[in-house]
Amino acid sequence: MDRLIDILRDFRFSDYEIRVLLCLIQEGELTASEISERSGVPRTSVYDVIKSLEGKGLVESFGKPRRFRAISAERLVEIFSAKLRERLDILSSSLREIEKKRKKEVVELVKGEIAYRLIEEILSKSKEIRVYALSLNDELRRILEKSEGVKEVKEFRKGGVTHGIIFADDKVVIFTVRGSEPYIILGSGEFARFYRDLSEYMKRKN
Repeated sequence: MDRLIDILRDFRFSDYEIRVLLCLIQEGELTASEISERSGVPRTSVYDVIKSLEGKGLVESFGKPRRFRAISAERLVEIFSAKLRERLDILSSSLREIEKKRKKEVVELVKGEIAYRLIEEILSKSKEIRVYALSLNDELRRILEKSEGVKEVKEFRKGGVTHGIIFADDKVVIFTVRGSEPYIILGSGEFARFYRDLSEYMKRKN
């Protein structure tokens, strides 16, 4: 019973509301005086408590003299489940919004064929793409040609060392190829901002 009371408190029920509701669930149909006597809630407060519970759809009144009863346990569980789902939905959406606004620092090293697939996935979702490279290999050129975002590509030494940097919306990809194996460092947050600011500085210097 103590655990049940704690749960009802979590749903922001007052102690008087909890007493009256549990009394009606346990005893069935009661008058206001009977509720007061069996729940320990003062008679002067019973009607206000019942009015509050009726407003929440948990208690019904009928007859003369007026009697009161709680809705079925099954229906109570449905109402509490709906309230819980609503709170979870609000919690989920609110936390996601807060997380989006957070300045996240994410840096990841990836090598092998999965590196190409990751670059392709990032570019397929990006609206603005800027590439500065000593040289691009055929696979990187294919990925860039396939992407639909607005592109700026500068390749300084075609056919040389495959190495460079890609700015894709809020992400940065630093890439290099050793032998035939690609390596990338993928970053966002402060990492991405650092390289974005550095590239802008170098462009102004040149």
